Amino acid sequence: MISEITMKQQLPAVLATLFVAAFAVHVFSNNKADVDLWGNVGFVRAMPWSQDFMYTNTFSFTDRDKAWTNHEWFSEYIFNRTFLFAGGTGLLALKVLLGLILLGILAASMKKDGVSGPVRALFLLLAISTISFGFSTRPHLFTYIFLASLIAMLKFKPDSRILWLIAVPLLGLVWTNLHGAFFIGIVLLLVFSALELIKQRLPSADAAAGERARHRIPVQLPAAGLLIAVSLINPYGSGLWSFIFASAAKPRPYLTEWAPFNLMQDFVTHADFIVLALVSLACIIFSGKRRNLTWLVVLALAFLSAMLMRRNIPLFAIVAALVVPEHVEGVAGRTLDRLFGWIPRPALALLLAGATCVSGWYAWSFNKTHPMEIEVPSDRFPISVFDTIRDKEIAGNALVFFDWAEYCIWHFPKCPVFLDGRFNDAYRNKTIDDYVRFLRMAPGWEKTITDYPVDIILIHRGLPVCAAMAANADWSLYTSNSIACLFLKKDRFVDLLSKAATAGGEKPSATSEALFP
Repeated sequence: MISEITMKQQLPAVLATLFVAAFAVHVFSNNKADVDLWGNVGFVRAMPWSQDFMYTNTFSFTDRDKAWTNHEWFSEYIFNRTFLFAGGTGLLALKVLLGLILLGILAASMKKDGVSGPVRALFLLLAISTISFGFSTRPHLFTYIFLASLIAMLKFKPDSRILWLIAVPLLGLVWTNLHGAFFIGIVLLLVFSALELIKQRLPSADAAAGERARHRIPVQLPAAGLLIAVSLINPYGSGLWSFIFASAAKPRPYLTEWAPFNLMQDFVTHADFIVLALVSLACIIFSGKRRNLTWLVVLALAFLSAMLMRRNIPLFAIVAALVVPEHVEGVAGRTLDRLFGWIPRPALALLLAGATCVSGWYAWSFNKTHPMEIEVPSDRFPISVFDTIRDKEIAGNALVFFDWAEYCIWHFPKCPVFLDGRFNDAYRNKTIDDYVRFLRMAPGWEKTITDYPVDIILIHRGLPVCAAMAANADWSLYTSNSIACLFLKKDRFVDLLSKAATAGGEKPSATSEALFP
């Protein structure tokens, strides 16, 4: 009898957990192919000690011999092995698994902080929604997990010398080779140590806090030094750091996710980020709980990084989910407990069960034709034009819109590309500048197709240069669809263009959908 009553009391909590998990699966299981997926799966097919591991840019005709610093090689190797073993389904499952691991870290941290069930559930839903921006099969997913783990360790195990001097450096070695943003961990440890030292000197710092800080600093500072040391254990040695510094100094105005957050332009796309930031600010101010200077500064730095670069918005959400919920508890915990307490248990259970079912249905069927595969959407990728290139066996040096370049690298090895999404990782600044100048029709744009041996141009038809190319006497529009135009150099494809002209123009295939790869 007692166990039956206990089960009835716990049922809403169990269903709330299932609802949050189902919502997370719905968000993390988006199965539309990312523009970098072909590169992230196909670039690294061997370990660094193999002759098949590529240290130069072998996929391009512009910078073929340029040294290539692949700062995420181990992630790409994992993705490649996963694809070879389980196909697109395996990649999708891996992405969802990484998302659920991240969710588990955030939820466990909230529970350890004493955050109540309603606050945990609502804050996790908001955080998951915010993290969803750019949550694709990319190496940065590993950074999300490592960052969350590091913050959780700083919060709950700050004095464990075994953890910080042995386990963390070993994890740092793995992180270094998984993703180039490993330096975030080093910065975090240095900031943490510096702030703990400052807190000792503040008049308001009590003796206990100062004593704790004195124990932490000797651990975190050597740990940061060890992370720097193990970061040199990678295929490129100190060259990886040279690449990171050079990459940080190079702006990327042509990439929307690298752009600063603009409230007017991004209000709809990032409404969840705005709500999360406002909730965090309000609850920290009004919670009445003791505010930890260290975590307030870390949260502020994460927010600043998100404002400066939209791709960092998920990082802010992760930090917020680890820092803010205890303050939300102070502001709204009792109110939410009373609110949910007024709802009859059967009604609450029914509501949560329904929400879980809806999230599960969305995860399986919303905007998906093949939910267990990765779909290549025809409104983002010119599938029919790709099919024409394949059917007609078109080969030559190709200037391709960079969102499609890695697809072409995978499928058309006889069409080395001008540039692809690796940008500074594998290309000279001049090559990038000339490419962008062409797409934007900046002064001197014509030199890009006269100074370089370009045979094929595949560009988005929404670009102004598309109309200019249609009027270029040296080039011919071979085929097009709703999003792309394929131009061929006349003196390079005489027979193919002649046959197309005789047939009244080359019509693209009727393909409307495709599955990865």
